[in-house]
Amino acid sequence: AEMIVKENGKNLTEALADVAKGNETVEYACSLPQLMQGKIDRVSTEVTCQDRRDPLGVVASIVPFNFPFMVPMWTLPIALVTGNTIVLKPSEKVPMTMMKVMSLMEEAGFPPGVVNLVQGTKEVVEGLIDHPLVRAVTFVGSSPIAKLVSERCHSRNKRCTALGGAKNHLI
Repeated sequence: AEMIVKENGKNLTEALADVAKGNETVEYACSLPQLMQGKIDRVSTEVTCQDRRDPLGVVASIVPFNFPFMVPMWTLPIALVTGNTIVLKPSEKVPMTMMKVMSLMEEAGFPPGVVNLVQGTKEVVEGLIDHPLVRAVTFVGSSPIAKLVSERCHSRNKRCTALGGAKNHLI
């Protein structure tokens, strides 16, 4: 949380909330292996149905500056527990928070290449989307950029979740 305060300018209460909400997603992700075990049902004589979850491979996650811990946690732990590797591209405005998370993951024993961090702007995003090993892309940011990311992904036959324009209004 202190890194978020220094890097993003949030007050400590907001930074602690950012971390708490991110941790909630990590906790949920930890339950996914139990929830998605798959099953085989015999539905009639010599007819079975199989429910199976297969990893995609490489998932790219492109995240904004405003929640430097919470938003990456929407993708990172879920991609990992479902058997994928991930390339995370944080906002160039707040790169240090995710660099710290990556060092903690390395210290925890994550194998090299399972979780990857890249820095950059538009060219890096386009490179991730265009890379043949990247099978899925998640994006959170402005609506115009979300539309561009979505269109580029779909033109390359890649799965994409592009969230744009969220403002978290408080009434």
